[in-house]
Amino acid sequence: MNYTKEKLQDKHYKVNVIINEIEHTFQCIVANDTEADLDEIVQWNIDNLNKPFVEPKPSYADKRKAEYPPIEDYLDGIVKNNTAQIQAYIDACKAVKAKYPK
Repeated sequence: MNYTKEKLQDKHYKVNVIINEIEHTFQCIVANDTEADLDEIVQWNIDNLNKPFVEPKPSYADKRKAEYPPIEDYLDGIVKNNTAQIQAYIDACKAVKAKYPK
């Protein structure tokens, strides 16, 4: 395995490796300051560089957060003592919760 390393501080390294004529740079931390530990971490990074990117699947919490109405709508209803506006906010939140259950 060919790579260059620069020790940044105790157990912290900056590593450069060329794969398919593309230079990759990353930083890593080793548990034990040994060449074998660094080789293992560099190999793990190289293996993962070759894997295709998989878009993370959003959780129900992520989906809810994206669709909840702005909290300002609720606060505005409280300040105005507008029970219809407050209830509309609550209903909108409940609809999002029903759309994306736990």
